[in-house]
Amino acid sequence: MARRLRGWSQQDLAVRLDASVSTVRRMEDGYHGTALHTFLRALHVLGRLDAAVELLAIEQDPLGMELVREQLPKRVSGSRRTYQKTAEQQSSQVAEPTDELEGF
Repeated sequence: MARRLRGWSQQDLAVRLDASVSTVRRMEDGYHGTALHTFLRALHVLGRLDAAVELLAIEQDPLGMELVREQLPKRVSGSRRTYQKTAEQQSSQVAEPTDELEGF
């Protein structure tokens, strides 16, 4: 559809991709054997590479996100001694008012 909206023939797109017309035809027909680099190059030539980036973002992959969550540690604990030392250092410092949000 993007090719036709631009008024390009399959031959025009094939030239821009440095591919054959049959490759373009198969790609448009959804042939599963089309090389990924050809598909990505077509998206780039058509100015739609951002669509692939969005599609591949991990936020768009619920299963991938769940697998990542499973790998996160259940608890994170630091050295108690380090925590106490840090707390003492912070309490001994005089806080100056700032416009910044705390904790960010």
